[in-house]
Amino acid sequence: MLAADESLTTDLFARLKTEMSVNRLVYGERELGVALRPHFLTRPQYDLLVSTSQAVVSAFEKVAAAAIAQPAFMKVLGLTEAERLLAKVHPGFTRATITSRLDAFMNGSDIKFVEYNAENPSSLTDQAGLNEILFDVPALRTFAERYRIQQFTPVRSLLDALLRTFHEWGGHDNPNIAILDWANLPTESEFLLLTRYFIGRGVPTIVCTPDELEYSEGQLRRGDFKIDLVYKRVIIHEFLERYGTSHPLIDAYLNHDVCIVNPFRCKLLHKKASFELLTDDSHQFGFSPEEETAIRRSVPWTRRLQERKTNYRSHAIDLVPYVRSQRHNFILKPNDDYGGRGISFGNQLSEGEWDRALCSAMAGDYVVQEMLDLQTEDFPIFDNDRWALQPMFVDTNPFVFRGRVDGAMVRLSNSRVVNVSSGGGETGFFVIEGMTR
Repeated sequence: MLAADESLTTDLFARLKTEMSVNRLVYGERELGVALRPHFLTRPQYDLLVSTSQAVVSAFEKVAAAAIAQPAFMKVLGLTEAERLLAKVHPGFTRATITSRLDAFMNGSDIKFVEYNAENPSSLTDQAGLNEILFDVPALRTFAERYRIQQFTPVRSLLDALLRTFHEWGGHDNPNIAILDWANLPTESEFLLLTRYFIGRGVPTIVCTPDELEYSEGQLRRGDFKIDLVYKRVIIHEFLERYGTSHPLIDAYLNHDVCIVNPFRCKLLHKKASFELLTDDSHQFGFSPEEETAIRRSVPWTRRLQERKTNYRSHAIDLVPYVRSQRHNFILKPNDDYGGRGISFGNQLSEGEWDRALCSAMAGDYVVQEMLDLQTEDFPIFDNDRWALQPMFVDTNPFVFRGRVDGAMVRLSNSRVVNVSSGGGETGFFVIEGMTR
């Protein structure tokens, strides 16, 4: 359809980019959408993604519960002393993570999860907005006449999860919400869209920074605005590096005067070493048969990188020497970072480069993860004056709210590091239900 469409001109491309800017579908100054078509999954594919994701997230919650009951697991995960202290504080509700995102690669019915964004995922407003803009492309309108397609509204599920959690925490009516992060971030457009959505549904909301918070007489405030719930988008280790444990937010949290989503104990699962606790059979967490099947099929073998003995594919190994000698099978990742930073692919490095990457990782806090066989998919990528089919790496990343999946973020990149902050882009997302006739 696209190849035969003579309306795909520079004027259309300019209009698409303008609509993204006007609707704040941007990362900093860069428009998010890069493709002329959305990503499609069939209904059976999406249902499999949902069931597998929910089983893995359920298993993660069991890992978090075990780490609270047996704090020795916190050392395995690599939590700092301050992170351990805050993780032990009961947040006032049962789940360690309320809103999260699994980063996944899907090829047919094969699903592989590579990271768990358990602190609070970005891009919740992107897919619905990009879907709407892509309907300016005639081929998508024609496609939608021929097929029944479903799209999603993760923002609605986010607000529902926040309100349900606030009431579980002990709150009444609608809370005053503060979206908390640093100033002048590339994601600030998303915060504006979330604020508009929340306020439009009767939930007072502001965006503020940690430096603006004050706490006295049992109330957390930003100026005259009393805060009942903090939608915490600031990353915990960055917050603690700047303030330690002495801050109005932490004082209010310790005194149960504010509900924080996600709570500080979400750090247990945000550490990439949490994948080790899923994939090391020497630990027993009471996983259900469904959880064990999902882990076995979809969670790559992962270990925190240390001089140690462990197991790999049922064989005992000396971890560091084995990883050094088998670089084509592994990648290195920081245990607690984001944005695709610090990742080394063994199959892209020489023996000497891999050895230097290992030495650097050993001096820090890293995990080693089994390499995936990633496949590219051709997407119609456009810029200011042309479009062309290009092979792209595609990840399909389900959003999870209180353990239930609603929609997904889809990123495209010509690099194996598929991440918007690393230069990648996004596209819309639909599930194909079937033919209209």
